[in-house]
Amino acid sequence: MEMPTVEAALVTGGTGALGRAVVSRFLADGMAVAVTYFSEKEWRDLAAAEADASRSGKLQGFRADLTDEAAARGAVEAAVNSLGGLRVLAHLAGGYAGGVDLEQVDVKTVRQMIDTNLLTAMLAAKHVIPHAKRSGAGRLLFISSRGAIECYPGSGPYAAAKAGLLALAVTLSKELKESGVTANAVLPSVIDTAANRASMPKADHSTWVKPSEIAGLLSYLASRGAQSVSGALIPIYGRA
Repeated sequence: MEMPTVEAALVTGGTGALGRAVVSRFLADGMAVAVTYFSEKEWRDLAAAEADASRSGKLQGFRADLTDEAAARGAVEAAVNSLGGLRVLAHLAGGYAGGVDLEQVDVKTVRQMIDTNLLTAMLAAKHVIPHAKRSGAGRLLFISSRGAIECYPGSGPYAAAKAGLLALAVTLSKELKESGVTANAVLPSVIDTAANRASMPKADHSTWVKPSEIAGLLSYLASRGAQSVSGALIPIYGRA
């Protein structure tokens, strides 16, 4: 049976600093892109920055709480209906809370870290996988963190959730081995964003990894030429 040739990606958390770089790169690669977002302003800013793609329908946005399965399913279905299919999932959605040792951590923070970083990935992947399989060359990409393996003090719930993404990528690579779908995780160090510069003004920002560098790596992993790369846990640390 001939496989669909739709070149389309869903980028979760696509309106942040990293998300904007990834969306821009995917569009430049010729893909149609759907993003999920929380902030209407961030979505409007992204759509304005990518005005040509927005006007042509190659960039679509859907507001969704990906910790809710019905919302995650709805976002995937909306993306498929809008773009004609999905071949790539780039899961960037997540968040950080930390700074205290585990004995002082409240359950709310633990659940927040697991839900925003790991549950969102599982639900997005669950509903993208059938479409990725139909493409014959599906790609599941997860943004984890250097902190998932180096596990800095005060970051227990975050590190555990991001480590879960590594296990998820490896598991999916094995579950989907015969389907043509690959699954990989990328582990950035500190990303050079305005927010990170503001929170760490005395750090040497020149050593941090650029969003465009991460976007370039994801571009390759999303390509049809990356069919032999699956189950990889790829560090991208800059000089940090």
